[in-house]
Amino acid sequence: MNIKPMLLRLQNALGQDNLSEQMLLHPGSNHGNLSEMVGKFVIGYNGSPNSQTALDFILWMAHQTRLATQKQVTVHVVYVIDCYNSLSASTAAPLTLNDFPTVDNCHLSSADQFGFQCNTGSFTHQMVAATGTQVADRQAPSSLPSMLEQVDRVLWQARCLSAEWRGSLEAHLRFGAVSTELRQVVETEGADLLFLGCTDVNHPLVQQLAHCISCPILGIPTELEAG
Repeated sequence: MNIKPMLLRLQNALGQDNLSEQMLLHPGSNHGNLSEMVGKFVIGYNGSPNSQTALDFILWMAHQTRLATQKQVTVHVVYVIDCYNSLSASTAAPLTLNDFPTVDNCHLSSADQFGFQCNTGSFTHQMVAATGTQVADRQAPSSLPSMLEQVDRVLWQARCLSAEWRGSLEAHLRFGAVSTELRQVVETEGADLLFLGCTDVNHPLVQQLAHCISCPILGIPTELEAG
C-alpha cells in the first residue's frame, strides 16, 4: 500500500516536518494502492494512552482516506488478551527470526493450558456473557468474566469514538500471543495497514510482526508517547 500521501496529509495537518519518518515503523512488502472499493485498517488496541493515541490517528486517517478517495474504509480494532506474556522480551536488542517459533505457535496449546481455544474470532457484546459461561464451565480463572466486561467497555468506547467520525468499525476480541493474533486478523481481513501504539521500531511487537506481514506497520510519533 502506498501510504505516503496519507502520512503527508496527516503531517501537514499537524504542522510537523518529520511525522512520516517517525510513524512508519515497517514499510511492508505490499506497495500497491488501496483496493478498488474498500480499505481495511487494523489497529492493536487495549485502551492504554498509547493505543488511544493510535486509535485517534487511525480514525483520522480513515476519515481523510474516505474524503480523498470516496472509498469505504473499515477500521478493525483488535483487543488481544495476552495469554502468554508474549511481549516480555527485552527491547535492548532487536529480535531475530529464531526468537519467534514459540510465539508463532503458542495458540496451538491454548486449549490444554487454559481450557478454551485462544482464537475467539470477531467480538460482539453478547460474547461477554457467553464466553464467561463457557470459561466457568471449564474451570478457567474466575477473573476472566470481569476482564471480559472491562474489555467490552474499552471496545465500546472505541466504537463510540468511531461513530463521531461516522466511520465503519469492527471490534475483535482475541486470546493468545499478541503478534500471532494481530497477524491472523491482518491476513484474514487482507489489511492495507496495521497501526500500533508503539514509537520504536525495536519494540518487541514490531519486531515480531515485521517479518511475517506484508502491509505497512505504523506507530505514534515519539513526542506523543504517554509518559
